[in-house]
Amino acid sequence: MTSRPKFAIVTIGSGSYLGSTVHDATLANALRRRGYEVVVYWMLEETPELLAEGVEQRMLCHGTRYQFSRPSEFMDRVIGRIAFRLPRKLRRAVAQGVPGFVENLMRNLVCSLFCYERTDVALAERLARFIEQDGVTHVKMGFGSIGALAQEAQKRTRKPFDYLVTFQGDEEFASLAEACGVTDVYRRRVDEAVRNARWPAIVLSRHYASRLVDDLRLDGSRLEVLYCGIEPPKQGTAPDFSILTETFPRLRRDLPIVAFVGRQESEKGIDLLLYAAKILLSRGLRFQLVVCGATAKGLAYRAAIRDIVTHLGVDLHHSGAISIATRDALFAHCRCAVCPSINGEPFGLVVAEAMSLGAPAVVPDYGGVAEVVADGVRAGGLIFRCWDSGDLARQLERLLTDDALHAELADNAPRVAARFSTENMVDGFLAHIGLQEEAEPQILHEDATSL
Repeated sequence: MTSRPKFAIVTIGSGSYLGSTVHDATLANALRRRGYEVVVYWMLEETPELLAEGVEQRMLCHGTRYQFSRPSEFMDRVIGRIAFRLPRKLRRAVAQGVPGFVENLMRNLVCSLFCYERTDVALAERLARFIEQDGVTHVKMGFGSIGALAQEAQKRTRKPFDYLVTFQGDEEFASLAEACGVTDVYRRRVDEAVRNARWPAIVLSRHYASRLVDDLRLDGSRLEVLYCGIEPPKQGTAPDFSILTETFPRLRRDLPIVAFVGRQESEKGIDLLLYAAKILLSRGLRFQLVVCGATAKGLAYRAAIRDIVTHLGVDLHHSGAISIATRDALFAHCRCAVCPSINGEPFGLVVAEAMSLGAPAVVPDYGGVAEVVADGVRAGGLIFRCWDSGDLARQLERLLTDDALHAELADNAPRVAARFSTENMVDGFLAHIGLQEEAEPQILHEDATSL
């Protein structure tokens, strides 16, 4: 190994995994700022605007590789390259507009890794070639579920490298493996990838580590908690309210805003928020409800949201993906940000971002997201009983009606979110792989052995 390592991060560039992509890109950018060489290997899709200048990037495989039940080099190298000449916005519109397109693609990816005697050998060989050509010494796999690729690549390279895996949304891979009837193979190969890695796997929260031990039967001693990092907000005056009215022209300054920002998919529990909003409106509370964010699995759930809103008679300010400037303005001016997820989030990146801008958060008591809103005795938000729209309504009512409580949480929120700085994350990452001798960041870097 060289004294100054070069990192590669293998990540899936969009879709249901956009949060993980942001996490991986944030780490890549931070490592580059520290003076390390970094290359990102994209799978399926790319999101190059997330990367800072100086971070190299390559396309490891196009989504077309998994158009059929077995991986296709022709579909990847020929059709994929042609398709990627089209604007990315058009590619994603097609993927979302065809019902079941993304699910089918991801199912075929899972099949290529776990349905056959060996994982996708041709792709592992390509990964090994990239690593050799780029002089990579340390490889971070964006998911534990694709760790088998790194393990297979190690067998095919003339230049040794070390790898580690990250678990950050692997339950979706596990669900697809179950649908393909290969759960036992999936668990075995994921466990092998974790055990054969040089370092314990990174997990984004204590709750998620416990879930992996229970659901995937992984060894807790091979898991270590390292929370995500977010870039701190720029100092200065708050974003002007007019930024919001460009996207939501009916928003008013004089009514409190309850905001959801995130992927508009069924597991995010937006319907629970709509039911809670109806309960509060029936009690005479006056507020504005904003729901916005991208989709990855098609537009069906967004259509369902519109149908539910119509049946409930809720006035909703609704949008698709928004700019970072609009997101920051929304968090700066909203009464609170809500994460009503029903799926046990591995972390809560949006929640940390909202709190960093002074927005108290309301989150479920299930998943790693509950770990984001409190730091010891200090809280930057409230917790409701998961799947309980009535309790969600009660917590929202407290924030809407109790000005003293809201002021306390809004004051605490940025300080609680400060734990999740990018610098803390990269310090913890480097310490984890033995490249930093300083004391580990408080709370952010934890052994999961006791799980």
